[in-house]
Amino acid sequence: MRTVVVTEQGATVRAEGKFLVVENGGQVIKRIRTHDVDQLVLMGSVTLSAGAVALVARSEIDTVFLTTKGNFRARLVTRTSKNVPLRQRQWERAWEEPFVRDFVRAVVVGKLTYQRQILLRAQRDQKDPVMADALARMRILMEQAKRGDEVGVLRGYEGAGAALYFGCFGKLVRNPNFSFHGRNRRPPRDPINAALSFGYALLLNTVETEVLRCGLDPYRGFFHEPAHGRPSLVLDLMEELRPTIDLFVLRLVNRRQLGPADFDYKSSAERPVESILASESDGAEGRQSQTDASDALGKSLPISDSQSRPTCDFESPPEPESAARGEDVPFEVRSTDAPAVYLGESGRRIVLTAYYKRLRDRVHYAARGQSLELRQIIREQCYHLARVIEGREEAYIPFIPR
Repeated sequence: MRTVVVTEQGATVRAEGKFLVVENGGQVIKRIRTHDVDQLVLMGSVTLSAGAVALVARSEIDTVFLTTKGNFRARLVTRTSKNVPLRQRQWERAWEEPFVRDFVRAVVVGKLTYQRQILLRAQRDQKDPVMADALARMRILMEQAKRGDEVGVLRGYEGAGAALYFGCFGKLVRNPNFSFHGRNRRPPRDPINAALSFGYALLLNTVETEVLRCGLDPYRGFFHEPAHGRPSLVLDLMEELRPTIDLFVLRLVNRRQLGPADFDYKSSAERPVESILASESDGAEGRQSQTDASDALGKSLPISDSQSRPTCDFESPPEPESAARGEDVPFEVRSTDAPAVYLGESGRRIVLTAYYKRLRDRVHYAARGQSLELRQIIREQCYHLARVIEGREEAYIPFIPR
């Protein structure tokens, strides 16, 4: 799948025959053949003309509108899946306690395993006593989760593992220009948290695209409790993939592909109304709800697409995630006076280019015994879950990279 991202503010996308033309101020920036694109992402103040709407609909191009912070706004949908029996079975499964328990157990064990792998690699070089203790505790949590029979307890293991993992995450940052002292968001208060939040927003959009493609209901999950406007199933399938975003951000920072100048630092008075509202309610972080238990220099280029050849590589975290599942958690004070940090124009360009390049990277997929592109693996996991829901496969197996 080729994704084209338009980030040039004030740009218009119009139709010209079988081409999508991106222009700004009367100047043509790029022409894109509809045959060559599967997804169109419009970030911020980008206009889609009536003719372009008709063209992308006719060409069945998945078109998504995001804010400049990567928060979801809308999706242009032509037809939803016709697979009514699958969605009906999905809702029936949500009331089957053994099915929900087994799925939650698989997600928790898979995520803990992936997070622990990340820390283990770092510990080989660092030999840090604090990290060694966290690794030992995470191993115990994994063993307990494998035997866990109660959904609430299993979710607790996931939250405890996230706390241990992010307690050591800062030790993985090798760039002296950056530091990490815990997960914070809405708004993020340091560059790494800003990059993590942006990465999760992009991942949310990618997973939701594949969930809709395979015909599942994105709003009825098993690991995350249903809530108004929350794409619970999308968040379920994101859990095992979050460490991928953690590694992605770490690589961009440690390889100095992202620098302090690629971020905007704003006080509450300087924050636009849109960003304040998005941080409190909508957007990817808002749509995740509390799911994360977890430019100033340089001019961004107007277009980012997955066929570009950047000098970037790619690969995820949470904070107490219980609120997303309807559990009681301590009240989190989010002061609008707190300083906010966001990716600037150059930072967004770097992350977007690297992210869509990463989706094309081939990774070993054990379920098939072959290497697939990461986006294909995300799609395969959605279809795998659909087959488990239908009873055609016995149990859900999370994706854990080698």
